[in-house]
Amino acid sequence: MEVFVLNLEALLRYINERRVRIDWNDCIKSGYSSVRGTEPSIQDTFFAIASLKMLNAESPDDEIVCFILDSDYLDLSRAYYAAGCLKLAGCIPQLNDGKLELQYRGEHHAIECFIPKTPLIKYFEYDLYGMHASSIFSSSLGTLLKRLELGALSSDEDVESIRRSALLLLEKSRELVRAYMALEILERIAKIDGQKKLSELQITQLISLLERCETGRGYTPNPESNTETLESTYAGCMIARRIKHREPPGLRSFVDLLQNDNGGFRRSPFGGISALEHCYLALRVAGFGHDIMNPAP
Repeated sequence: MEVFVLNLEALLRYINERRVRIDWNDCIKSGYSSVRGTEPSIQDTFFAIASLKMLNAESPDDEIVCFILDSDYLDLSRAYYAAGCLKLAGCIPQLNDGKLELQYRGEHHAIECFIPKTPLIKYFEYDLYGMHASSIFSSSLGTLLKRLELGALSSDEDVESIRRSALLLLEKSRELVRAYMALEILERIAKIDGQKKLSELQITQLISLLERCETGRGYTPNPESNTETLESTYAGCMIARRIKHREPPGLRSFVDLLQNDNGGFRRSPFGGISALEHCYLALRVAGFGHDIMNPAP
């Protein structure tokens, strides 16, 4: 039997080669881009720095903070990833009155943000995937999660209706990514009102979905599929760990299989290009970074 070995040195090399360093007016900034020769993006920068933190590798935190602070304006998605970068760099960003605020080197900084006014309950009516179907975080439900994480709720938001919709999605879903999103939404709401525990029936339904999607080395998107993807395996693993259910025995081999020659990871065992988001997902599936966004003080 062929044995696959996760090459962490090659992965670190891939991530570091995607670093874009900018020296402007004696201020050095660093960001990351999955595509060489292009401007760094805040989203890629988040996945890169999160991966470095999971690997206990050195990351250019101060330069990344400078890169974020150079932004004049952030839409919702960029604000979410900017807040993630800042947290990983040791800052404590907060969204206040449409601005992402933080203290850095003794100074107060604020970046204008555009936060949609769409009622959160409306996001359940949209299709799961939006314009960027390659990312589970760019779905309509991903948008809902980003707003919950940032605390971007309107004063009249009906949190109980959101919870009921998430529970219904959890119970009726035949897709692992949908079920995972529902769990994440419930987790964020629990931070608001403290109601957190799933019922035995809900846990049983999740176990049934996991077992019907499991292949022995990963998870398929739904019970009718026969091919694992990185996204569905990530979703399955996050659900299994949340409810303390066993994971596929060949999981590590599946992750190893997704590593490209350049050290990065692709989303499918049948080929594809490396991306920093895929590296982040692969490391999480492999067991790195159990609580990467909430490090111990």
